[in-house]
Amino acid sequence: MLRIRTLMPLAFGVLCHALAARADASSTAGQVMAPHAVAEYYTLIAEIALTRDEPRVASLSYVSAASADPTLWPRATEVAAGSLQPTVTLSAAEHWIARQPNSLRAHLFAANAARSLFQIAVAADNYRFVIAHFSGGAEAAFPDIERRLLSAENPYAARQIADQLAADFPSSVAAHRLQGFAALRADDAAAAVQAFRKAIALLPATHEASRHGKVRPRESGSRRRALTEALRRARVLSGDVLAPLAEAAAALRRQPTAGNRYDYGFLLLAAKKTEAARAQMIRLLHDPRFGPDALRIVALLDFNARRDEMARARFAELLAGRHYIDACYYYLGLIADRRGDEVGALRDLARVRHGDHVLPAMMRVALILRAKGAASTADALLGDLVADEPRRAPQIIALRAQIDARAGQMPRALGLIDAGIAQYPDDPGLKYALAKVDDEAGHARQALAILRAILATRPDDPQAMNAYGYTLADHDLRLDRARTLISQALAAAPDDAAFQDSMAWVLYRQGQAAQALPIVKAAYADSPDGGIGAHYGEILWHLGRHADARRVWARAAALDPNDRLLKETRQRLMSGRAAAAP
Repeated sequence: MLRIRTLMPLAFGVLCHALAARADASSTAGQVMAPHAVAEYYTLIAEIALTRDEPRVASLSYVSAASADPTLWPRATEVAAGSLQPTVTLSAAEHWIARQPNSLRAHLFAANAARSLFQIAVAADNYRFVIAHFSGGAEAAFPDIERRLLSAENPYAARQIADQLAADFPSSVAAHRLQGFAALRADDAAAAVQAFRKAIALLPATHEASRHGKVRPRESGSRRRALTEALRRARVLSGDVLAPLAEAAAALRRQPTAGNRYDYGFLLLAAKKTEAARAQMIRLLHDPRFGPDALRIVALLDFNARRDEMARARFAELLAGRHYIDACYYYLGLIADRRGDEVGALRDLARVRHGDHVLPAMMRVALILRAKGAASTADALLGDLVADEPRRAPQIIALRAQIDARAGQMPRALGLIDAGIAQYPDDPGLKYALAKVDDEAGHARQALAILRAILATRPDDPQAMNAYGYTLADHDLRLDRARTLISQALAAAPDDAAFQDSMAWVLYRQGQAAQALPIVKAAYADSPDGGIGAHYGEILWHLGRHADARRVWARAAALDPNDRLLKETRQRLMSGRAAAAP
């Protein structure tokens, strides 16, 4: 099977070469192929490429076909979008728009592609066109736009687009709602507070419209409640904790409904009052509407508190009711893994089929299999995952490279990423992965060049600013420039734990450990992963608080036992071989 899979792309390449040679021969002989013939054979190449999992070839071939037959621009756009080729998609969509300027689908494809490329103005212009020309009106257009933006891989692009749309539609409740949720997702709770307040302030006009039949009264009340709860959550996350909690508690006392109790418990979670939140959720476990969600939250809280037996029972109960199946198998696998039950971990993690847990589950399965000497099985598993999750192909390629890098197989890891970038040249995740592998291999210069190039193509992307700035700081290079970049990233996403950690790290590198400490402490409280724990412990260690550092590292290792940076930091400092402090 492996040999067949290897030969098929080669055979397809020979076919493409033969077809191209035939076209060249015709041209050389003075024969000009008719446009319909050109379109037909490039369409043939494209469709064969799709069956052979050659997304780049399929996209470019359809562009060639559409160049000969402009009626194919819609199909060329759809194929390019489905093949994760945003540059090609945007170009094809623009040709489509030139032919059919009022096509909302064409503008939507253009908007989504521009968003992926972090071309904010182009994306916003096309979303604006769709909203302004939607047959049901602007308010009716926003739910679909909100769904697309809030599921976008880069939350910072989505947030900047949402800001522009809110400015373009200042009287729209839906526009400011979108702006609020986009700001929350991009870790700017203070901005979300402002957006939700604007949306709520606009509701009386919407409520008045219900009198004229434009909005149903029940729908208007539901919107107000949802926005009020979103505003309370944003206020809590921005640091204004007591008043929103008091408001939610008062609402529960006035109307002790299951919905009010769930809202109060969820708000307690946002305030990091986990045991109080758990108590509220437990009271909802038998509610027909909120029970499954409450049970999931209780199970996750028990898991995070390392109450493994209780968590297992909760997840098993969810499975029995056929709720959150993939999440349940994922956490059951993690529980088995941290208890040393590799067989149980493999059994449960391998059952994760869909959703956000698929990739981390398969990564852990692959690592366990490799550790047991079954590297070929691990590779086959990840290869099959691409077929099951084609929209995540770049992420899976990066995952495979990360696993190879961890195993010390740097040339293979670099080869995988290079091949992935050839197929998906616009994907920044693959380029970040390449920089990370280069950095871990000791090629800091190459890693920095890659990150600098990413930043050049998306200069307003906070993620690109942070990645380049942090890597500079980590290598003690151009610390002032690193600090400027990280400051800009933090200005865009002030609540982002990774950006806070980067700021703490550059301050530490500049010899300002005392100033770095509260920043890294806040980052770790929000996201207690191994990397931030490693930095937090090192800063404590440098300040002479060795016992505190050991406690932080122990807690971080319990939650993230496989983190490479955490292991290296503990070994370096606790072995007495610490390098000279900056």
